[in-house]
Amino acid sequence: MEDRKPWEAAVEQLYKELYPALHVYALRVLGEPALAEEAIQDAFCIACAKREQFLSSADPRRWVMCTLKHVCQNMLRTQAKLKKLLLSLDADGPLPAGTPELVSVDVLFGDLSDSEDFRLLKRIALDRCTILEVAEELGISLESCKKRVQRARKHLQEKIEACI
Repeated sequence: MEDRKPWEAAVEQLYKELYPALHVYALRVLGEPALAEEAIQDAFCIACAKREQFLSSADPRRWVMCTLKHVCQNMLRTQAKLKKLLLSLDADGPLPAGTPELVSVDVLFGDLSDSEDFRLLKRIALDRCTILEVAEELGISLESCKKRVQRARKHLQEKIEACI
């Protein structure tokens, strides 16, 4: 028999119940199935991290939907910032034909995007969060967060140098 907490079962049930509607919404906003799935996962990760607030809300379904809306908005902002960065790097002309309108950092940096440390670095570099804010979000010490950022930056630098 599984040793599960009651809140885990409640979150799982809500996930199964809401996933189709959440997916339709996220896909409409983000336009890409992989990004829609990532946004839904992020929304439920936030729900689990803030489970007391989430489960005690008057309407947990609405809470998840609002969280997904904010996650999607953050993803769009991140994509816009990345697009602007890519365009600024291309001073000699437009991007090559066939370049997608919105480019995901996760697609560009493949294996790095699965790393929790890389996600942390994205929050700091692209979303302009402070290291303290990210440390509090993750529930880790400031020093641990700084070390993880340092490790992610080093890994990213190595990846960029390998591409050059």
